Amino acid sequence: MSLPGGATPGRFVLEYIYRPFSGETAVPAHFHPTTTETFEILAGQARYRVGAAEGTAGAGDRIVMPAGVVHVHPWSAGAEPLHVRQTGESTPPDPDRARASIQALITIFGLASAGKVNRAGLPGVLQLAVLARSTMPATYLDRPAVPMQRILFSLLGGLGQLLGYRTGYPAYGIVRPEGLEAPVRAG
Repeated sequence: MSLPGGATPGRFVLEYIYRPFSGETAVPAHFHPTTTETFEILAGQARYRVGAAEGTAGAGDRIVMPAGVVHVHPWSAGAEPLHVRQTGESTPPDPDRARASIQALITIFGLASAGKVNRAGLPGVLQLAVLARSTMPATYLDRPAVPMQRILFSLLGGLGQLLGYRTGYPAYGIVRPEGLEAPVRAG
C-alpha cells in the first residue's frame, strides 16, 4: 500500500493491490457520514457493493460511494491482481479521522500480509474493535445500530488496548500528521 500525493485536510488518496480472487471481506460493510469515497480501477477486475446493489468494474472504471451509504470496497474478481486507487473526500474536513481511517486500512492489510487474520481476511474481534473505535465518528459498520456500536466498540476497544492491541504497528507503517512512517523491516 502506498500513499501517493494529493492528501489534504479533507482528502486522502491510497493505492493498494489485491491478489486474484481476494479482498471481498477485507474491509467489512460500512458507511461514512461525511466522506465520499471514489475508487479507480487501475488494473484487474473488481466487484463492489453500494447500498443493496452489487456491481463489476474493470481497468479505467471509477466507482463512487457517496457519504452515508453502506458499501463494500472493490475486491478482486479476476485471475489477475486488482490495483485500486482510493480517494476519500470529507465535508467538513476531519484530518484526524482521515488519518485514523488510513491507519486502520494499513493495519488490516499488514495483519493480512503477516497471516494474522481469519479466513474472511479480518483480524480478531478485539483488534477490529480497537480499529473501529479509532475511526468513529467518521466510519461505522453497517450493523449493529450506531448507538450500539459506540458502546460496544468503546468497551471492546478499551479491553483490546489493555491487552496490547494497537491501531498501528511499526512493522506495517504508522500514519503521522506529517506523513507515513514507513514499515520497519527485519534484517
